[in-house]
Amino acid sequence: MNRRSFLKLGGVSMLCSLFAPRLVRRASAQDGGPSYWAGNYFIQDTVDSSDLPERILARIGGAWHVYPVRELPQEFLDWNLSSRVSMLEDMASGQMAMSYDGPHNAAVATFSRFGRGDSDFVINNAYKGMGMVPKPDRIDEIIDRLKMTKDHPMSAKLQVLIGNYNDDTIWDRTKQGSIELYTSPSFETHSFTNQMRNPISTVVFLDSVSYELRTISRLMHHRDPTLSEEEKKESEYINLVHSYFHGGPTDFIACVYHVIEVFDNSPGHSGAGSRVVPPLA
Repeated sequence: MNRRSFLKLGGVSMLCSLFAPRLVRRASAQDGGPSYWAGNYFIQDTVDSSDLPERILARIGGAWHVYPVRELPQEFLDWNLSSRVSMLEDMASGQMAMSYDGPHNAAVATFSRFGRGDSDFVINNAYKGMGMVPKPDRIDEIIDRLKMTKDHPMSAKLQVLIGNYNDDTIWDRTKQGSIELYTSPSFETHSFTNQMRNPISTVVFLDSVSYELRTISRLMHHRDPTLSEEEKKESEYINLVHSYFHGGPTDFIACVYHVIEVFDNSPGHSGAGSRVVPPLA
């Protein structure tokens, strides 16, 4: 799929917006009424994840589309995990290592025909904290490890995280995880409103290398009764690993970005901007 086709696919039709169950679209950002909330939770009904891990379904433009889920290339995993370990080791040695490039921060682009009501533009781009997600058969082990050590000194917790990221067998290569920090029933971010209507998202990492992930974004509220057991555990892990390092609540909205395509945008080679997953025929 080329870039133009990707953007054309991104629109959500008026019919979809008007008839989405449990959703009431507000006319503007100032009218005070939440768009998507059923009491104290929401349900994203534009994504059907019941056929995972093979494929995921997304409702775009009023019609359901089927996307085979892909694995991130080994080169991405090697860069991502080694960069995380290097940053954590610097922190453990007392060096200031926080930065806004690298594997933790990604620019997430979203699009919907209907914006939040406070702008004439409906394309949004926001930096998100991004992370690896454990495989289904490892996630209980990693959750338990974090829970058992969450009250340890930061120096000890850094070693736990370093150990996790040094083991590439832990991680699910088909997804990235993040948190919607600022969305609530009284305020919805542009990313949230766009992804609720149109779950296609582009995730871009910039470092000495640059990767662009074309994804289907699955927004998950921990009170959503329709979440699968796997999604509940993913939401718990994403919140837990965030609070493990930053502190604070463990009930934020979680988002899993399911990988559909990967482009290598790294500068300095002739194939910059070329699709590497799935390989072009």
